[in-house]
Amino acid sequence: MPTLAIGSKSLVASKLIRLNVVAKSMLASYSSKMRRAVDAGFTLIELLVAIAIMAVMLGVAVLAIPNHDERYWKDNLDQLVSSLNLAQDESAMSGTPMIAQIDSAGWRFFVPNSNGAYGSQGSAGSMSSSSNATGGQAISLAGNGAVSPVNNPSGLMPDVYRPQSWYKPVEIAPLQLTLGGEQVAQVLQIPIKQVTGSGAQDTRQAILTRNRNGRFSWTKL
Repeated sequence: MPTLAIGSKSLVASKLIRLNVVAKSMLASYSSKMRRAVDAGFTLIELLVAIAIMAVMLGVAVLAIPNHDERYWKDNLDQLVSSLNLAQDESAMSGTPMIAQIDSAGWRFFVPNSNGAYGSQGSAGSMSSSSNATGGQAISLAGNGAVSPVNNPSGLMPDVYRPQSWYKPVEIAPLQLTLGGEQVAQVLQIPIKQVTGSGAQDTRQAILTRNRNGRFSWTKL
């Protein structure tokens, strides 16, 4: 009986040794494969993480791209309002009325001629309507009479009364305003719309307002 016990223990020890050798061999093989995979390039998990990071960075970059159409739209409205208010102030101080025309092409200013007609650089007389490149209706003054261009006496803003064009076409009813010391009977509101694409974010609307005191402002819709 003691001899059998000793033989059994030797057999178990031999099996344990073989299992240990096999386990070490498998572990070494796995480690070798992992090292080869790392040496060969990214693992699948690392590749997925890199793609996710790139997607997030791309999304942030797209959101950070400035909307130039929106900025130019606001710049146009600010410039229009500033020119109208300056013309209103100068007309009130000088006692000479000034004419402002606004349409889908842009805006421009005129002053009266000595014969009572209105003129600007190269045009004077009666008001007429003509088509323009933007597809809207542009108001033009044509007729006979001396040319009376609008000048800025202060010289601080020499280009303020030059004819201006919208950055992109707008929808607005052609409008002619008399600026000066006249009384404004009621508040005037002129809708302006600009469409630059098919999406809702590509449609911009504003209201150009002339208050009872003659001052102009604009409000985004």
